[in-house]
Amino acid sequence: MTRIHELRNPTTHPTVLTVREALARLDDGRLRPASDSTGVTEWSDHRKHVLLDSVLRGWPIGTFLVAREPDGRHVLLDGQRRLAALGEFVRGELLVDGRLAPQAVVLRESDGRAYPDLPRGLREAVDEYPLVFLELDGLPPGELRTALLRLNSEDQLPESGRRLVASGSFGEQVRRLVVRAADWGLAEERVGFGNVGLAYEDVISRVLVSVEAGSIRAAAMGSEQLNVRLRSGNAVTQATRDEVAEALKELLSLPALDVPAVRFTKPTLLSWLLVMVRARRALGPGAEHHLGYLMEWLEPERRRRAAQLNPGAPPPLRAGFRDIPHSALLERFNEVAAVGAHTAESTVLRDAITWLFLVATGGAPSRKTPPVPDVIRMYEVLTSVGAGPFTEDRVDQLLWADGVLGAWGEWG
Repeated sequence: MTRIHELRNPTTHPTVLTVREALARLDDGRLRPASDSTGVTEWSDHRKHVLLDSVLRGWPIGTFLVAREPDGRHVLLDGQRRLAALGEFVRGELLVDGRLAPQAVVLRESDGRAYPDLPRGLREAVDEYPLVFLELDGLPPGELRTALLRLNSEDQLPESGRRLVASGSFGEQVRRLVVRAADWGLAEERVGFGNVGLAYEDVISRVLVSVEAGSIRAAAMGSEQLNVRLRSGNAVTQATRDEVAEALKELLSLPALDVPAVRFTKPTLLSWLLVMVRARRALGPGAEHHLGYLMEWLEPERRRRAAQLNPGAPPPLRAGFRDIPHSALLERFNEVAAVGAHTAESTVLRDAITWLFLVATGGAPSRKTPPVPDVIRMYEVLTSVGAGPFTEDRVDQLLWADGVLGAWGEWG
């Protein structure tokens, strides 16, 4: 064991091992992964490539947390995925991605190469890379989880993010789904925002709770259903998880997301994902196609309005819905996607407006299939004789006064 320095206090002992030494100890059993599920969710290939890229550049990748067992071996409590990815690379199972920014000539020239095929200098850079192992000594088992959460938490996490990290099986379920979603395209370059403050986890946790509850209002920040789930830590059913996963995969696979002007915010990603789940359930095969068709017009157009640019292309409306006040609806959508975006009222209104446009552009195969009758009722209210000129407030007044929004989004 290569020791650079050692500081003694009642609970922690830092030790430095090279990658070669750490992997050797993992192979011969002196270092073993923890037997529980903490921190062992599968990483996407992209995350593995980013880790490897940092090692090759000599950038820091964080500390590793271990505990000593009675027989002298060490159990790896935190850092299992990082060490596993490095092991994959050394075994030739992971290739270098030399295209990651910032560009480096030597890495670009090694793009697509396995460890044995790298220049000697790069192999040595991996072999001799120093890993800092922080040994916990004397902590009772019940305190280990708290120590792990504190180690991995960040000051910028909002209260909802900290609660999610500590939410047991449900939090682990959400994190696993986020890792899968990264391979499907859930990344800043496609959706328009990054995962600062566990933004992806926040959206997916609220969708999971909403789908299981059968209520759009359950997706609102601070909803009773969400609070109960975070307090209990109980996972949602496998059927709910699978339904949300399939809807998320379909949403991220839509060709519309390759259009530069289609970029979600947290509130709009939440809304599109909830509409995708319900449309797949209510309208059956083909719902994804119609949703993508709508998205190609609605997202760029609402962004134009938000930037105070002149209107672009008119909506591709069916003949029976030509009178829909699309400008007012877009303006109102943008407002409830910004100020107060996470309240129950804003979440309901975004969902209702999206469904109005989905049905108006031909996304419903039958006028009798729920929630299409309620959508038609909303359209009739908005286009009734004497409705008067439309403003954003007028949309709310008509829909809430009519009562249709009172029960909207309770879909079981």
